[in-house]
Amino acid sequence: MKKVALIAGATTGIGKASALQLAKDGFALVLAARGEKNGLALVKEIHALGGEADFVKTDMSVEQEVKHLVDFVVKKYNKIDYYLGNQGVIYEPKMFDETPESDVDKVLNVNVKGTFFGMKHVIKQLLKQDSGNITIIASSSGIRSETGFGVYSASKRAVLGLVQDAAIEYGANNIRINAICPGGIVTPLTDSTIASMTESKFQQPRPSIALLNNGALGEPEDISSLVSYMASDHSKYMTGAVISVDGGITL
Repeated sequence: MKKVALIAGATTGIGKASALQLAKDGFALVLAARGEKNGLALVKEIHALGGEADFVKTDMSVEQEVKHLVDFVVKKYNKIDYYLGNQGVIYEPKMFDETPESDVDKVLNVNVKGTFFGMKHVIKQLLKQDSGNITIIASSSGIRSETGFGVYSASKRAVLGLVQDAAIEYGANNIRINAICPGGIVTPLTDSTIASMTESKFQQPRPSIALLNNGALGEPEDISSLVSYMASDHSKYMTGAVISVDGGITL
């Protein structure tokens, strides 16, 4: 029987690259995101490769929708072997005193509540299985502070706290939970962020350039190859790990 992977935030960037990689690895996939058009297109692409995939339109910040998503996976496959939580949003950079409540709510709802709800309802199923594997995509911003992104950085620090606390709570249940912290990766989210950083006050007080490849951004496949490893039994002795894939910017 195929292993089953659920991916939240699956339709672009790291999520899409990870979905394609896990399909190649032989996983049956359930893909979740808010963008239905991109989701259905990705399902079609995976089917063309001979893979198995479904798409469930889901807002991860709404708990009832997350519960429906997990119920869909369990009803179809009766298990979840691997969960990749990749949903995330950011905002145009703003100083603390200029950040509106709407930006705070948006970022905390998706990045923190969305991560929590996904982990919560997947873990409920993994407890029934007495086994399971979760990887959460966090960010180098959860490790390294930058001007103009205070709430975003706080949200990613919160994500790391959720990952490590849950790893402690559920290790005895043979559930392993880890985080990957990408640096600058070529994705639509990164592209829009870079485009918005035009004002001089948002130039960082210390370099934000990778040490590798002449400072070039990483590719989604730099993360999806690690996701493939984390989803496999090769990572069976890892839990609570925070893995940086950032070209060295957090050094």
